[in-house]
Amino acid sequence: MQPDFSQRPDAHTSLQETEPVSPRHLLRLEVVTNSRRIVGVAQHATDVRPVDLLNGTAEPLALADIEVTPLEGQPQAPQRWPQAHVSKRAIAFIVPHEVAPPAAAINRRPLEYVEKRRWRVSALLPRFMVTGYFHLPPAADPAKASLFWNADFVPLTDAEAVFLPDPGVTWKAPVIIVNTARVETYCPAAPLAGE
Repeated sequence: MQPDFSQRPDAHTSLQETEPVSPRHLLRLEVVTNSRRIVGVAQHATDVRPVDLLNGTAEPLALADIEVTPLEGQPQAPQRWPQAHVSKRAIAFIVPHEVAPPAAAINRRPLEYVEKRRWRVSALLPRFMVTGYFHLPPAADPAKASLFWNADFVPLTDAEAVFLPDPGVTWKAPVIIVNTARVETYCPAAPLAGE
């Protein structure tokens, strides 16, 4: 009798014996550094807000399916990479393309999703100005609150970022997540018409 090599020796497990594969949750992020725009997909084992993914660890941000373009110079086709690790120190801000908090996370941590007051601020980074709404608990005093407390990355809502070397380069998004380690100063922004 001839041996059968058509199956690997470890391929004799049945479907019931295999461990279930946990689904991966994908977040499409636009990461902006001083010199580049990096668009890619972050994977996480659970539903998570993009800001929680950034503040949850000191590890570099791992992205897959990457497109990299320079912020300055001649327009060129984006460089494409299968994956990359981005140093969090290099990140100026991030524009998430999925911004709503997942329902499952709201149910697990309902106190994080209490109604908050919006306070319009502008944050000055070395090459960018980001303006949007900083959210505070209702009892907080905006004059005493700090963008620099407790978190490395802070979301600003209804936000706009301007590339200061070329003010024609802008980003507008429901949420822009700012790296507070890169913020040089921030101040209350001028109120918008109708506020």
